[in-house]
Amino acid sequence: MLPIEAKLHRNPEIGSDSAKQKQEIREKVTRLLLENRIAIPDPVFHLSLDHYIADFEDSYQATQRLIHLPEWQRSHRIFVTPDRSTQLARETAIKEGKEIVVTTYGICRGAVLLTRDLVPEGQEAFAATLDGMERFARPLTKVRDIQEAGKIDAMLTGALAISRAHGGRTGKGAGWFDAEWIMWRKMGLTHPDTPVIGIVHDVQVVNDTFSLAPWDALVGTIVTPTRVLKTPQRQQPEEIYWEVITPDWLNAIPIMVELYKQENPAP
Repeated sequence: MLPIEAKLHRNPEIGSDSAKQKQEIREKVTRLLLENRIAIPDPVFHLSLDHYIADFEDSYQATQRLIHLPEWQRSHRIFVTPDRSTQLARETAIKEGKEIVVTTYGICRGAVLLTRDLVPEGQEAFAATLDGMERFARPLTKVRDIQEAGKIDAMLTGALAISRAHGGRTGKGAGWFDAEWIMWRKMGLTHPDTPVIGIVHDVQVVNDTFSLAPWDALVGTIVTPTRVLKTPQRQQPEEIYWEVITPDWLNAIPIMVELYKQENPAP
């Protein structure tokens, strides 16, 4: 892959207040998840919650609330993050005959498409895992592949914390879902009102109104084991802020490189 030139420089002033406030929230919520034994250990990352978005106790109840949402029921094709907390939702979507698009780890190999016809009967639970998707899903490695898979009716994400005040979320701190939202938006596969649903435990819903960076993708509906919450409607990001992306981060995501070249053609 040809590297993007180092004319892309991170501006440390942009979004710095938001980043500091999110880190404080991540630390607070992490303590709650661990002290109350709510987070479920990962086979690889154990309970290192800065490395993965954990599944949580009573996620079955949260998923049951999720699948009864009108946004879920009317959707045919759903974008789902590759989080542990969304695994049961992926399994349910396959069983219901929905199509799901899931990004690969770090988006480094694009995404995959899972459909009912790709998954043998009885293999839905395995197909919903990261290993299972490697076996059954169709790879979507380029922008054209993803566009040919079709428009997205709704997006589902896990999170470490989501603000009830404005729908801002924080995960591991790398900005993966923000990147996913804007890439699918730039590929013409979502629209400003595409429903964005977050699935978390109740202790992961915070009332903090931390500052939002201009590239922050927002959650409109929060689903927990005990309730469904709507957040105030706010405008989703419409542009990629190339000035805050470092060349190393950009070059690790081939889809983002394609989009960069489309917006910044060589002279």
